[in-house]
Amino acid sequence: MLKSTIVLLNVSFLLFPKMAFSNEAELFQFYPDCDYDVIDTVNVSGRLRFSTGSTLEESLDKARLSVIEDILQLAREKGADGAILTEKSTYLDNKTTETRISRNRVIFKAELVNNCYVGAPLSENATPFDEKGFKKRAINFSSNIMAGAQHVITYDIDTQRSAPAVASQSINFTQGAFGLPLSSTYQQMLQHFGTPTGTFILGNKRKVVSYGRDFWLTFQDQKLISVTNKNVWLSNELLSMMAFDRRFELQNWQVLDSIKFNMPMTDIELLFKTKQDTQHVVRIKQDGLLITLHGAASRVVLNELPEYGATFYSLSNATFTVKKLNILTNQSATDELSKFIEVQGGKMDIEALKSQALGSVRSDNDSTMLIMDNHIVLDVKGQALNKVYLLDSAFSKTLLNTDFPWQIGKLKQGSSIEYIKGYLGDDIFGFGDMLEVSNERYIQELYFSDYDTGLVLDSSEITVF
Repeated sequence: MLKSTIVLLNVSFLLFPKMAFSNEAELFQFYPDCDYDVIDTVNVSGRLRFSTGSTLEESLDKARLSVIEDILQLAREKGADGAILTEKSTYLDNKTTETRISRNRVIFKAELVNNCYVGAPLSENATPFDEKGFKKRAINFSSNIMAGAQHVITYDIDTQRSAPAVASQSINFTQGAFGLPLSSTYQQMLQHFGTPTGTFILGNKRKVVSYGRDFWLTFQDQKLISVTNKNVWLSNELLSMMAFDRRFELQNWQVLDSIKFNMPMTDIELLFKTKQDTQHVVRIKQDGLLITLHGAASRVVLNELPEYGATFYSLSNATFTVKKLNILTNQSATDELSKFIEVQGGKMDIEALKSQALGSVRSDNDSTMLIMDNHIVLDVKGQALNKVYLLDSAFSKTLLNTDFPWQIGKLKQGSSIEYIKGYLGDDIFGFGDMLEVSNERYIQELYFSDYDTGLVLDSSEITVF
């Protein structure tokens, strides 16, 4: 690769004609040999889409070329002779994700330029990127921003994360879960398990804490009242943004010294001389406490009864119930975001918004995601806004007493794609069920869902520069 790069940079430009995607706009490999005209500067991103059998490199290649084609399409629309790629960033997140908000993307900054005159020659001064979007004079892709394997989430924002080893895998009435008894305080939990992955304030002095996606603790008045490995509070969309905690995801727990993960529910019935209900749930009570085991089908064969194994556990006070959520629209965050999008140079008051958050997510060592309401999630670094996520629903819809659609300015969840196109005008791209609008301050991607009435706005992601 190094040899071919050196040849590219030192031979005459006449041997390497400009790469042409159309007769009207070209990707310049060398700068115009004059005081050329820059008619616009654009930022365009593309998501990595993985297909069966495709490698990361193949997906990156497709994304890079797709973004370059989009930039040249912009150049054609604006009447430019061509484009010069000036900056590139590649965000790769190695976590498995179920959300439609794709975190893997390639972003190019480009100048749309006019040459000196029609057919004018180019200089021998090479542009920064080649025709495939690779940085010239570089062997490694140093512009990649690699997301860490751990995205730690916490409401009480700490500068250091702790994750002590879990000494016990037992769950019982006396020792509690993994060595932490019920009625423990929030501070005792921190000392025992370390920094939480996620913490959410859900009203009525109730706090839900998560370590990864597989261990959930509920506190009432700072006292532990329930633990479980089953998420019932968050939507898959928000859940998929959370880090795993490998201390709990292996499911090595042992309930009452005899029940292990995937143990047949029929064996549990015999062991404890009880019956599972129609939802394949077994309940065991002792001294005002309750252990619940919920079975899930381990295999399904046509014309055969499925086998159910113990998949979810919970240990709680016998009177514990999961309460409905009253998540209202955060009008302050909505207004701040609307002002930021619509007003040139507008800024969001991040410090004020932190105090209003229902919870927060540490997405890496120096970034935090603030959950403002059921839809708005802000990714901030210090006092700087990095990203805005407008989710279909951050919390489980089955728990919501009300579900208001998000609305930022004239962009409203549930609007038809035709309305959105009309509102945004000509400054958009279309990619199937996604539209993109960009300016010098941010890129906004709008995602649509297909209903009988057509494509309607579902969620959005804003990347801030």
